[in-house]
Amino acid sequence: MSPSYLLKSQLSEKQIEADVSFYLGWCSNEMPFRLLDIDEQETGADKLSTVTVPIYIQFKKSQGLQPLPPEQRKRRVVEDKMQSVRRFRRDNMLSDDPTLFFGLRAMAEHASDFQHNILLDHHRPESSHAIYVAPLHLDKERYFVDLLTGKRHLDDPWIWKRAELLSDVGHRAWLSRYAFQPFLRNHISIAPHERVSTHRHFYAFSASGDEVSWHSPSVVPGGPFRLSDFMTSRVRQMIAGTGDLPSPEQALGVCEYVAEQYNFDIPGLRSSGTAFDRLRHYGRWLHKAHDIRQILLCADREKIEAIRERVLS
Repeated sequence: MSPSYLLKSQLSEKQIEADVSFYLGWCSNEMPFRLLDIDEQETGADKLSTVTVPIYIQFKKSQGLQPLPPEQRKRRVVEDKMQSVRRFRRDNMLSDDPTLFFGLRAMAEHASDFQHNILLDHHRPESSHAIYVAPLHLDKERYFVDLLTGKRHLDDPWIWKRAELLSDVGHRAWLSRYAFQPFLRNHISIAPHERVSTHRHFYAFSASGDEVSWHSPSVVPGGPFRLSDFMTSRVRQMIAGTGDLPSPEQALGVCEYVAEQYNFDIPGLRSSGTAFDRLRHYGRWLHKAHDIRQILLCADREKIEAIRERVLS
């Protein structure tokens, strides 16, 4: 029986995964880059993707915890993990009305390690990124309102052509596409930050998507943590950054390293296909074997370098 202070979600992880994956591809249409899901079949994508940054995502549904009453000061001799989350957030004056949280998955019967650790090993900025993504809503009606709110396509079909001439306007338009989408703003994104030897850990956070804690317990540094902030940072690094633009070969190198570390047997990973094809093949295998989804941030190197030149001039 669930404790009375637990607030259950009306959403499912598969539903969240499908909606977020589709949304990311949809709201990158007509931009100078694309977010490609592993299941998308886009003709000629490998020829256009001379810049490729994988984003590996484990989708979670959030649950909620009502705040610990002020009179409950004394710790019980035996206290469950959810109760310790409530106590830690109250004692450290973190937002807790309510606290949202999700737990790690137990190790599968034939797995070589915890899913969390496998996700962690894919987090290699700037070659690849790995995050947990979970809604900041528990109610399915509010979730669907966000899904259908906001402009994913601009009404004026000429604005992108004007943006090519006015680089600063284009720069801000591309960033704001992600920064102000309600659906993306109402998801948390948390990069796995330390290796575990048990699944009995929780990430907890406020309903506004900040003040992240890890139980442990500790406070996770950094932020902001919303999915809109994460996507805005990825776009800013690509179109306005000064660092290297990662190639499919660099992204594939992360896959080969992880496969070697875990002794994964992945037919086709070292085939004679292009690096981009092998990268997507790895993503499909990873999703099937470990339920970690691969989204590829793709662009043409020459176009992005031209945009960078205009932005920085």
